Amino acid sequence: MVLYKNYIPLGILAVLIVASIFVIKPFGLAIFFGALLAYMSSSLYKIILKKFNHKTISALVVCVVVLLVLSTLGGLFVNTLVRESFSLFALGKQRLATGLFVGCENSFCEKLHEFSLDQDVRYHTQQTLKAVTNWIIDRGSNFLISVPRIVLNLFVIFFTMFYFLRDGNKIIAKLNDFLSMNRKKYSFVIHRLKEILHGVVYGYLIVALIQGALGALGFFLFGVPSPLFWGVVMGLSALIPFLGTWLVWLPASLILFLNGMFQDSTPLILKGIGLFAYSLIFVSTIDNFLRPKMMGEKAKTHPAVIMLGIFGGILVFGPAGVLIGPIILALTFVFLDVYVKKQAE
Repeated sequence: MVLYKNYIPLGILAVLIVASIFVIKPFGLAIFFGALLAYMSSSLYKIILKKFNHKTISALVVCVVVLLVLSTLGGLFVNTLVRESFSLFALGKQRLATGLFVGCENSFCEKLHEFSLDQDVRYHTQQTLKAVTNWIIDRGSNFLISVPRIVLNLFVIFFTMFYFLRDGNKIIAKLNDFLSMNRKKYSFVIHRLKEILHGVVYGYLIVALIQGALGALGFFLFGVPSPLFWGVVMGLSALIPFLGTWLVWLPASLILFLNGMFQDSTPLILKGIGLFAYSLIFVSTIDNFLRPKMMGEKAKTHPAVIMLGIFGGILVFGPAGVLIGPIILALTFVFLDVYVKKQAE
């Protein structure tokens, strides 16, 4: 009887934990991004805290500034991206009708033109473009329908960020009590967590953002249509280890060069060569010296962990998995390391 009495509180606790998980599950990503934004803006919080000398006011100011900036830039970015996507697919349809290489009169281009006029090729290509266009329209409609939910998630992000900034040290201390680790091991885990976050956020995400921005600038300077759209694609491809941005800029520069050759246009040839040189120097190679400086030696995470984390994270968590996946995998290895060392002792 006494034994059962001991298990009753544990059973109630287990039920409450499961119920709590179901309660916060819809806001899991919002809580994660709130905590991540708190980590990324912690330096700004410390600066403002020195001036105001009040934790609540300082955290509130940082949250308002960060969310206003992100909301404004995000709205402008999405609006421009959607417009460029429609322009890109409209251009694709136009080029299908007129031919890929306008003004090309040699035998190679004639074969390409004949191939593009084939009924099966035209049908499947048009169906693909139609499907992609419909997907964008559906996403836009779903976005409008989901506005209340988005506002609610922003509200959760705001308060999560606020409390992590203001009470971050207390939260870390409570987590230590929950994990029941000795101070040395707990300090090691927290230290590694900060290094992993720094490595993933600054070493991969920020570098990919810079590469995408530089790529979009290059496409704009050399006259490639929809530069922002292709900049986003380059930013995403930059997150993939061993591949990278050349998957986008190499075909683009090649198409410009071939268009110039077939049309006997020196400006187009020079644009193709210029885009190739610009992308090779300023886009693809920048991560070789920028990433080590932003990450630091200790914060390095194995590329295989990043790659598996990105792909697996996207499949499980959607776009947010680009961040969540690598962090979960890297943290798993940290806890395994702690466990192995504990067993060895």
